[in-house]
Amino acid sequence: MALVTSVQGKVTRLAEVTPVPVEAFVKLKAGDRLKLEANSRLQVVYFESGRQETWSGPGSLETSLREGKPSGLPAAEVKSLPLVMAKQLARTPALDSQGRGGVTRLRSVPSPDALTKLEDTYYQLRSRTGRDDLGPEMYLLSGLYEIRELDRVERVLGDLQQDGPKTQETALLISLYRKAVKNARESKSQ
Repeated sequence: MALVTSVQGKVTRLAEVTPVPVEAFVKLKAGDRLKLEANSRLQVVYFESGRQETWSGPGSLETSLREGKPSGLPAAEVKSLPLVMAKQLARTPALDSQGRGGVTRLRSVPSPDALTKLEDTYYQLRSRTGRDDLGPEMYLLSGLYEIRELDRVERVLGDLQQDGPKTQETALLISLYRKAVKNARESKSQ
């Protein structure tokens, strides 16, 4: 499995019936086939390998468990992410094919050590990446969400909205987690 972390231009998933537009924060399965139009860019993180690929169109791409298999695409820009980060990104609530935010299963109450480890890893990741790289925030948000720190998720979202990069991906990430937190709170009260 993989997570689309950024899309610019027109990228579609070649489904059996009709092509489906691909947006940031959509999860991909091994064997998914994507078409990138001219002047499009796609960034994907593979959970198994920690491989982050950035592709530029035109061309097509088939996903596998560990990397993309291109057809007619120039070589990808490849970056290796820490596996701890890639594994945590796998827990990101993802958009379904209609662009609706999904809710992932929440785990039991965390230990204080889990929260400390999550924050320490976030600060390490943040110190090694550029300001516009959302990877560390995605790691932190998915970890906080998973351990039910919903108030802290909302604080991070507020900070990200105020101080983060002003991009479509940032806005989509904020929207995705706000929906997920709302759904988690509603399901908790039922």
